[in-house]
Amino acid sequence: MDSSKSDQDLWALVVAAEQQVARARADFYRNAGARQDVLVAALQGSTWERGTALAFLQRLPDDVVPLLGQLVDISMSPKFALEARKAIASRNPQVTRPAVRRLVEERLSAADADDWRRLAELLDFLGDREGIRELVARAAANGDPEIREVGEDFSEGSEESS
Repeated sequence: MDSSKSDQDLWALVVAAEQQVARARADFYRNAGARQDVLVAALQGSTWERGTALAFLQRLPDDVVPLLGQLVDISMSPKFALEARKAIASRNPQVTRPAVRRLVEERLSAADADDWRRLAELLDFLGDREGIRELVARAAANGDPEIREVGEDFSEGSEESS
């Protein structure tokens, strides 16, 4: 480590970098002509691009609703599940919950137990008790014991708020 730089100097560099990122984010938000197209591509891009797009959507969530399908898919990824949930939750839940519930419903038929769990975690993160109850009911009727276990794990929380 460079002993000529104090901790305060190092911290000042971090703060300056964050300020530069905030200015660039605001400039992109205000001036990009095809912002959603760029975000769609970024969400499919490299780890850095995807992470940056998710962070952008968490701070400036205007584009979350048109990207919900992609964000729900990303929420099933172990690496980005939490960041995708945060991006989805950054938008008004009254707007996103019904749409997310429909998207979750569409994905369940092709989902494995891990996907079921991540989709349940998404609904739980959004505070969607009705969506959780629906998922729990479908899981209980599923032939896969691991999927039924997901339903059992989430049934406790859905019963508490009934």
